[in-house]
Amino acid sequence: MSILTQDDKQNIRDVWAKVFENAEENGKVVVIRLFVDHPETKKYFKNFKNIATEEELEKNARVKLHGKKVMNALNEVVENMDNWGAVVEILTPLAEKHKEVHKVGVLNFKLLFETIINVYKDALGASFTASICESWRKVFKLLFDFLEAFYTNTSESCKTGPL
Repeated sequence: MSILTQDDKQNIRDVWAKVFENAEENGKVVVIRLFVDHPETKKYFKNFKNIATEEELEKNARVKLHGKKVMNALNEVVENMDNWGAVVEILTPLAEKHKEVHKVGVLNFKLLFETIINVYKDALGASFTASICESWRKVFKLLFDFLEAFYTNTSESCKTGPL
């Protein structure tokens, strides 16, 4: 399993400082990009699944609200990168709700994480270097590995993790 180095953590914090400055707008961009790149993900959102165009998504207040929720959850993870136990406490209720209530398949998190990286690449251009991208891939792999284990009822094995 990938372990985040101090350089990885700094790369993540540096990008996050820029992205979280406008969390609501950037979260909305991520959600819309997810729906555009992976329209099959809209089926999990009763308020979004019948929205046909990107323009309609742009105007929808609930898209903005959900984007903000995504950003706030990621912010908690970034703030707790040095404490895997805290990350587990953040991810566990999120995983429970998405698995049990919303019936969202775990692979959708992988799509979300890849979408976030693509949004960062587009927004940050050349400053989102290969090294920075790799740092984000590592953290998203750690998060996905935890979520996947949780979905298969082996989340206990993730409680003493690598961050």
